[in-house]
Amino acid sequence: MANRLAFEKSLYLRQHADNPVNWFPFGKEAFEKAGKENKPLFISIGYSSCHWCHVMEEESFQDEEVARILNSRFVPVKVDREELPHVDRFYMEACRAMGGSCGWPLSVFATPEGEPFFIATYVPKERFKRLLLEVAELWEKKPDSVVKGAKEVVKRLASLLEGLEGELPGPSAAANCFKEIESRLDPVNGGYSPPPKFPLPHFNWFLLRYFSLGGSGRAFESAAFTLKAMRLGSVYDQIGGGFHRYSTDAAWFVPHFEKMLYDQAGLLVIYSEAYALSGYWLFKETVKELISYLERELLLSNGLFASSQDADSPEGEGRYYAFTWGELKEALTPEELEFARQLYNLSPEGNWEEGLNLLYPAEEFEVKAEKLGLSLEDLLKKKALVDSKLLSLRGKKVPPATDEKALTDWNGYLLWGLAVASRFVEPAAKERAVALATSLLERSYRDGKLYHVLYGSEPAVEALLDDYAFLIRGLLELGSATLNDDFYSAAAELADIAVKAFYRGGRLYGSSDNTFNLADPFDGAYPSGVAVMVQNLLIMSELLGLNEFKKVAENVLRSYSEAVNRYPSGVVSLVEAVLMEGGELSVVESASQEALGKLLKEFRPYRFFRLNPEVEGVKVCERGVCREIK
Repeated sequence: MANRLAFEKSLYLRQHADNPVNWFPFGKEAFEKAGKENKPLFISIGYSSCHWCHVMEEESFQDEEVARILNSRFVPVKVDREELPHVDRFYMEACRAMGGSCGWPLSVFATPEGEPFFIATYVPKERFKRLLLEVAELWEKKPDSVVKGAKEVVKRLASLLEGLEGELPGPSAAANCFKEIESRLDPVNGGYSPPPKFPLPHFNWFLLRYFSLGGSGRAFESAAFTLKAMRLGSVYDQIGGGFHRYSTDAAWFVPHFEKMLYDQAGLLVIYSEAYALSGYWLFKETVKELISYLERELLLSNGLFASSQDADSPEGEGRYYAFTWGELKEALTPEELEFARQLYNLSPEGNWEEGLNLLYPAEEFEVKAEKLGLSLEDLLKKKALVDSKLLSLRGKKVPPATDEKALTDWNGYLLWGLAVASRFVEPAAKERAVALATSLLERSYRDGKLYHVLYGSEPAVEALLDDYAFLIRGLLELGSATLNDDFYSAAAELADIAVKAFYRGGRLYGSSDNTFNLADPFDGAYPSGVAVMVQNLLIMSELLGLNEFKKVAENVLRSYSEAVNRYPSGVVSLVEAVLMEGGELSVVESASQEALGKLLKEFRPYRFFRLNPEVEGVKVCERGVCREIK
């Protein structure tokens, strides 16, 4: 018999609808039941494309004994972290404050008021059963002690929201940030951390922008090296396009196979900007392949894009993207098979596990061509033929599930990526970007109210700071790409709402909820919404003359000055805001669309464009001074 999650819109919640666990969605009903029966909450947080979430569901939540313990001694609650990111952030920060190992699935034990007192991640079934019994016994025997500890955790979280007024960070923050990032560079494989290795596009675009503003040439070299390494690894889907979430090894070989919309969005930005700076053909092709993948596999009927694709298919994790030697022999001629073997480092025994092969070029295609005695042009022709046959072969398999909820923040981030791509790489992306902006403004923004998620045509969950931040940035970038002031006006309207909703006492809050309102200034897998909003406010103050936005931005920067000064590489996006505030923002105006069109193709960080019929020639304004440029 299905539980109450069967009536939810979230795919992740519905994936647990046939569990014997009597799940509640996060909300009033669960909290009231816990309070009435004086039971602790067990809050399980995950997302639909999460491999270990699936493992825990199959091992534990399908188990009758586990369900009996959860149903009798707890009130079990399921949370889709993508649907309720503010709830996820609160408990994730609590996990960090408690010194635990944090990730998904996140397994939270909380008082009936929702205050956490113990947090774990994935726990194998037998250990999980013991843990449930131990926690239940602790609650029943020492409830006062448990509640006291939980309140201490909440108090620590509240301190994260207290203002730490300081001076505006200075220009040294950028140099310090570069030094920190450079010290983390893997000189052999690229990337900036030991495994697991995430794409971290904001690291790379900071490096490109730092270089472009007169910083070290090593900044460009590090970024380009990393971008090539990722593109030539199995972390990139070599035949279908799109990046997987991260690599489990140093060499970008074995990915965690889910594909997230936010990764594609940020990587569109960085590969487009890298192409504009370098002219390297593979960066251009990567952008085109990313757009093709997005339109083919993630575009929804409502005009927005789906949030993710699962790591698992019916054959197992990653099996959809891998091939046995027998499958390869069946699909390719002997000559093509030998070519594919050398191109992708394939083996009859398999280059991965259980006789399976991942497509792993590892070396630049120019190097491959030289080794094979081919011109680059001939190698790419052969590659295109082999790739099309392998894609047809893969098309016979059952693909991983796609989570079709459309998130405003991630779609806004994608709008940003498409707008940048349309300027530097693929002019046709402009039409897709305009269509996406139109869909977001018509479907996710209704009667003056923005929503976080769209299920089909039905909006849900009041928008959070990140939704406003990324949508506004997408609109600003699109305004430049199209030279259409309507997008700037929409951005300003949304920013005015966001400042009124989330700005208090010199800080930006993550939501309008009084409890689940943490806003994280630190970047994660993608930029901090706080930092993106600060950047937006600075852009609009310069571009549209909205000086009140600059005051808000400066106050927020002051409140995070300690983080910028002490941990610059952790707050890269705030460091970029410091550069903007320090005078690196510029606005170019002209009455001539043709004159601006040429300049739009040139990469210059933090430069925005606007048609102005009153300007003769071309005018650029920066650092408080306007001048004509040729």
